[in-house]
Amino acid sequence: MSSIAGTPTLLVFTLGAPAERARRPLLPRRLAPLEVGMRRACAEEALAAGRAAGLAVAVSSPAPLGLAADFELAQGRGPFGARLDEAMAAAFARGAAPLVVVGADTPGLAAAHLRRALDLLAARPEAVVVGPSPDGGLYLLAARRPIPGLADVRWCRADTLASLLAALRAAGRPVELLPPLADLDRPADLAGWLSGEKGDGGVPLTLWRALLARALAALARPPRPRRLDPPSAAPVPPLPARAPPPLLPI
Repeated sequence: MSSIAGTPTLLVFTLGAPAERARRPLLPRRLAPLEVGMRRACAEEALAAGRAAGLAVAVSSPAPLGLAADFELAQGRGPFGARLDEAMAAAFARGAAPLVVVGADTPGLAAAHLRRALDLLAARPEAVVVGPSPDGGLYLLAARRPIPGLADVRWCRADTLASLLAALRAAGRPVELLPPLADLDRPADLAGWLSGEKGDGGVPLTLWRALLARALAALARPPRPRRLDPPSAAPVPPLPARAPPPLLPI
């Protein structure tokens, strides 16, 4: 595919819905197909937000996911930080500038968040824009050029954001923060999204939200007691008639 040099680009960084579900399940096992569908819808919504913000859209995953992206980058093996660093380097090598990276587990992500990141980078080209999550992680990372030290950040932990900010300070990169936005890392995060504001996410995610809420409600409902039919009286067979005793001669 031809280069997209100089094109602001959104990169969705994900293992794919089934693998993400296996790594961090959010729903009981019997609802696994629903969770996979919801996770795929989140990835599609992120790509839609990127298009609405005027960005080219790309996906980094270990295997092709069949999503409607402008291009896909094969994601290698290894620790999260090394894989993220390689994916961003590959996107920058294709000419993506600026580059906005998000996961596929943030149902509240909208085009407004991406536009704000681009505006901040336009005002401060050397900055790194970070979208923090309430759980101590992040949902967005954006820059106009590569970010050193990503492989050394303590990823996928409660102190990931603090570790990243320390690495950026050490590299002399200024930081701009977006408003916090929750992602779906734990079952409690999913419960919070299902019970939160209904405006989070587009129409597909709204439908998935209603479907998941109904499925969880049905799962929590106590089972109906089995209906027991009254025992039927078994017919008593008649006793065989006894012949009268023979008369004795007088």
